[in-house]
Amino acid sequence: MSPDLRALVSALTFGELRMSGVSSKGQPGGELRALRVERLEVHDVDLRTALGSVRAARVELSNVTLRLPSHAPSAASPERLPPSLTVDELHLKDATIAPRAMPLRALGAAQRHWRLDPLGSLDGTLHADIVDAAWIFDAEVTIPISGGRVDFNRATVEHIGPDSSMGVSRMGVYVDAPNGRTYLFLLSATHVPGVRFERRDSGLLPGWTGDRGASELQPLLECLLSGMPIGALATGTRDMVSRTRVRGEFRLGDGVIGDERHRLVLAGRDQGRNHVALSSAPSGGGIVLRMPELSASELLWESAAAVVSAGALSATLSVQVDDAQAAPAVAVSIADLTLRNVSAVAPQPT
Repeated sequence: MSPDLRALVSALTFGELRMSGVSSKGQPGGELRALRVERLEVHDVDLRTALGSVRAARVELSNVTLRLPSHAPSAASPERLPPSLTVDELHLKDATIAPRAMPLRALGAAQRHWRLDPLGSLDGTLHADIVDAAWIFDAEVTIPISGGRVDFNRATVEHIGPDSSMGVSRMGVYVDAPNGRTYLFLLSATHVPGVRFERRDSGLLPGWTGDRGASELQPLLECLLSGMPIGALATGTRDMVSRTRVRGEFRLGDGVIGDERHRLVLAGRDQGRNHVALSSAPSGGGIVLRMPELSASELLWESAAAVVSAGALSATLSVQVDDAQAAPAVAVSIADLTLRNVSAVAPQPT
């Protein structure tokens, strides 16, 4: 095991292991060059790494080939090739993934060129029920999203008495309630990608008339994840969020999530896949995202230890994000996951 891989994997334990169709290939001098296993099944896997932990009730692999580096070039192989692992199909059952908690500012610093293509054609509706909010009483907020765009003219805030309105000005995102305007998020940047600010009419009609503004989700969230500071929650917003229960149904588009070195390419929108159900976490702090049919055409993960890639991916999973100001905790629960054409290649030896 290379030093980089040893540093990444701190502990690996498992229960029962079954193998069938084991064969090997060597060089004339007796050096082992490749090991092949037609079927490999492992139960009760517990893997601890520097990036987090992975546990699975069962891992199944078919047509596994491990190619080992040669100690010296040969006539058949004049160049030293790095070790590699290929798997025709990998299947996970009843797994949990707990990534290491990382502050949002560190996430932005680590990946400077995020792409969130599926948000560009996101459709759905977000509902939020707020109990005893400071600015209104027992409000029900509905925010439609169409083509990845939030149009605040279509957002509604219903409660006892005249309803309120949401919008975005150059100061931030606000709610206009009967008792006045309250800001939820205050902007510090003069230019915010994807945001169109409100425009007031200059007519003589009483009250507020005009365009409440809009926001394109993809450029806005790409900007936030890439580390660009645009503002902060207004005073009291975090307390209000703690009293809010959310729910929603969304349909993601196709395309890349990630950057040049770490990406997942979603596919299958036309076949009705990649729907997301959002709800508040049972504990009350954080949210849960459920995807009954995650579908992707490509996976890539590059690190100092190896470059891992895969073809088609399908899964049933949920993601829980617990609310924390500095470093939100994320937990992924996988009922079933299948990866095809998996390849892991170590760095080229020097």
